[in-house]
Amino acid sequence: MLHAQTRDDALLMISKKWRMLDAPPAGFSQELGLPSFHSHLLYSRGVKTRADLEPYLNADRGATCDPLLFPGMDVAVARLRQALETRESIAIFGDFDTDGITGTALLITALRDVGGSVVPYLPDRVEEGHGLNPDAVRYLDEQGVSLLITVDCGTTSIPEVDLATSLGIDTIITDHHTVLPTLPAACAILNPNHPDSTYPFLGLTGVGMAFKLVEALYGDMGLPWPEHLLELVALGTVADVGPLTGENRFFVKRGLEKLNETRNVGIRALAESARLKFGSLDTESLSFGLIPRLNVAGRLGDAAVSLSLLTATDTTEAYELASQLEHKNSERQSLTEQAIQEANRQLEAQMNGEGLPSILIVKSDDWIPGILGLIAGRLAEQFYRPAIAISTAGELSRASARSIPEFNIIEAIRVGRELFTKSGGHHQAAGFTIPTACLAVLEERLQAVADEKLRDVDLTPAIDIDCEVPLSMFTRENFDFIQSLAPFGEANRAPVFLTRNARVVESRQVGSQGRHLKMRVWDDGAAFGAIAFRQGDRIGDTQRGVDLVYTVSLDTWGYQPKVQLTVMDFRPSR
Repeated sequence: MLHAQTRDDALLMISKKWRMLDAPPAGFSQELGLPSFHSHLLYSRGVKTRADLEPYLNADRGATCDPLLFPGMDVAVARLRQALETRESIAIFGDFDTDGITGTALLITALRDVGGSVVPYLPDRVEEGHGLNPDAVRYLDEQGVSLLITVDCGTTSIPEVDLATSLGIDTIITDHHTVLPTLPAACAILNPNHPDSTYPFLGLTGVGMAFKLVEALYGDMGLPWPEHLLELVALGTVADVGPLTGENRFFVKRGLEKLNETRNVGIRALAESARLKFGSLDTESLSFGLIPRLNVAGRLGDAAVSLSLLTATDTTEAYELASQLEHKNSERQSLTEQAIQEANRQLEAQMNGEGLPSILIVKSDDWIPGILGLIAGRLAEQFYRPAIAISTAGELSRASARSIPEFNIIEAIRVGRELFTKSGGHHQAAGFTIPTACLAVLEERLQAVADEKLRDVDLTPAIDIDCEVPLSMFTRENFDFIQSLAPFGEANRAPVFLTRNARVVESRQVGSQGRHLKMRVWDDGAAFGAIAFRQGDRIGDTQRGVDLVYTVSLDTWGYQPKVQLTVMDFRPSR
């Protein structure tokens, strides 16, 4: 049920559905030879037989695939070898988000380590937008570039690749975005979605594709596998919400090990700025600590700041760059919260007593393009609907879209293909640029598509719960087992638990304007600290017993690490 809050921010809230996942069949724990609690969690994560157990828990290098399975990889490696041997100038053109930045940093590092002459280029989000553009190609030509490698973009850049060819520049595309029927005439297009590809894992992100190129190149040169670069792969994969299964699971798991012992002075400076502790960095640390700070450079300014940080060799320079990103991140947080409040006010006005539309479209002249994805993402998560946030300042409007699994957003926005000056993305995240005068036509088309596609879909946000447990279940042995299921993220979410009739022995509002709720909860002889993000206004619901839905993690703040519950939702007990 949707209702407005009484607080000044007038945020909309929508009740979540609690959905228990299926329990394993009888005898499953005996088949695995594990305790029932452990077997239950594994079953929820796709371990259905004993044969599935070892590959899941170990996530070792055996999960990786031969990069030469990509069509064109042999051509790409041969062209790169030629460029290295003849000392050609090699341009690395990456996207301005963390996936593109980390992939660009990875290629810069790897190619320079084998003697390559590299010219990096990250486009400006506002002036150039996503992907290759003619001005950038001409600039790189002026720099004497004869080989261009794209990172996290390029699959749809047909005229730009043609321009590069006409200027004598060969192009190698590394990308993972949706492939159109017509492909650019590049030397090689390395993309798991390529129609001729037989590569068995489709979930690689932009940085993952960049790593596969380096893996193939180093193998061809007889050099050891560059495992230290997996710290960059982990950052980019988590940032781009790559599925943490198969090859990605190994990359992120090994990458986190490398991050926790990193010698990269830029990453060290950034982690210290975010007050993170080495030795305990996990996907949550990346998602809420490092990645927003890396992303903010491209959102509010020049993405080259983050690239310079990741490739820095001087400690003083690294700490100065990290300080710049910290300041920008604080500014980004403030701008985003103001925009979310405005977006929610627009949605309240749109409801008009009839409930939310099937696709959420919000817009403002005041929103900068760099925060549009954050707005759309928050709305999609909060209301479980595809959402589009649009900056309408000027004759051209820029938009970012985020979606839900049941709605392919890149397919949906193609209803306006003839209206766009630029568009791209994949099934759950996309963006476009459109003449502001055409927005009304596009909105009408999108609403019709969403109404049809989502007609029979339950759009109530749901939380999938692994099992109901008492708090006493979280012994050291069981907590360690939960941690062994990491890294957590897309397609390998952290286990979610339900505990009924827990007693809140302490609660207080914390954070800016009391937005979060800090609690201490007790049940069955066990007590734990708990944090409920963006639920500070619900403190009145903690005065009696509560039913909690939560994940568990290690709170490393302070001198003594301790288990903490992250509360996703709660209700007064009946």
